[in-house]
Amino acid sequence: MRKLLSLVAVLALGSSLVACGSEEPKAEGGDFGKAGIKVTEEFGKKPTVTHKDGEPDKALVTEVLKEGDGPEVQKGDYLTANYLGQIWRDGKVFDNSYDRGAPSSFPIGVGSVITGWDEALVGKKIGSRVVMSIPSDKGYKEKGNPDAGIKGDDTLIFVVDLVGATSSKTKLDAEPVAAPATPFKITGELDAEPKVTVPAGAKPPAKPGKPVVIATGKGKPIAKGDQLVGRYVVFDYAGKKKASTWDPQPASQAGPAQPPSPTDKLQVGPGPNGQTGALDGLAGMPVGSRVLVELPASKDEKGKAVNAFAVIDVLNAFPAPKQQ
Repeated sequence: MRKLLSLVAVLALGSSLVACGSEEPKAEGGDFGKAGIKVTEEFGKKPTVTHKDGEPDKALVTEVLKEGDGPEVQKGDYLTANYLGQIWRDGKVFDNSYDRGAPSSFPIGVGSVITGWDEALVGKKIGSRVVMSIPSDKGYKEKGNPDAGIKGDDTLIFVVDLVGATSSKTKLDAEPVAAPATPFKITGELDAEPKVTVPAGAKPPAKPGKPVVIATGKGKPIAKGDQLVGRYVVFDYAGKKKASTWDPQPASQAGPAQPPSPTDKLQVGPGPNGQTGALDGLAGMPVGSRVLVELPASKDEKGKAVNAFAVIDVLNAFPAPKQQ
C-alpha cells in the first residue's frame, strides 16, 4: 500500500504449499506415525523432521500432531500459517516460514495452493499442528519445482502450524465511532463491504492526513513493522469504487479465478529501507478496527494522476517477514 497499485496487486501464494486427509492426533516427538514421519519442537517453533526408512506412502497422508481449540478452517478462508517443507528423497528443507520470522497467508480450498494443502487443511482447527506426506500428484506433479530441488516424482513432507483464518464475511469485533472525523459518510455492516458517500466538490488533500477510525476494534495494538491481514475498498474523490477485496479475482497466469478474500499485502512502516508509507499511522490502533486512509497521489499506466482513499478492515497483525 506504499502505492495505490500495491493495494490491488494481491498475489496468490500458489505453488509452495501442500496437504491431505486426517487422523487422530499424534504426540510430537514420539514414534513414527501413520505418515512415517517424526516431528520435534512445539507448535510455533521451527520443527526438525525425520522419516522412516524406505519409500513413502503413495497416497496423501495427514496427521494432527496437536489439535487446536480455535474455529475450523473453512473452504475459501484466507489462512495464516507457519510451515516447513522438506523433500522425502534427500531430507532437504526447501522452504520454511520460521526463518523469515513471520507466517504466510493464502486462500485455502480454492486452488490457490497445491492440491494436498487444499485437501488436508480445510476442516482443521486453528491452533493445530499438522504434518503431511504429499505425493507428487497432489504437489508439484510431473514438472516438479527445479528451483527448489523438487523432482517430478518427489514426495514432500510439510509441517504446518495453523495460526489464523479470516474471510470476506469475518465480522469485526468493533464499536462504531459516533462521529468519525471525515467529511465522507461511511455506511454498511461491519461484516460487509463499506459504502461511501463523498460530498459534492470534494478534492484530494495536498498531503494525506492521519487515518480516521470508523469503528474501533478490540484486539491487540498494531505495532510498527507489522504485516496486516485485512480487507479494503478503494475510492476516488468522486466516490467511484476503484478496487475491492470483496470482489472476486479473475483467472490469470498466476493462478485460477479466486473468490473474494482478504489480503496480507498491507504493511505498517518502516519499510525494508526505512521508507514511510500510507499505513504507518495505523500503529497503535487495535486490530479489528475499520479505518479510512488517504493514499498518496500516484499515476496509472497512462501516466494520469490518481488520487484515492481506502476503507480498511484490519483483521489480524503479525510481524513482517525478515529481509532475507
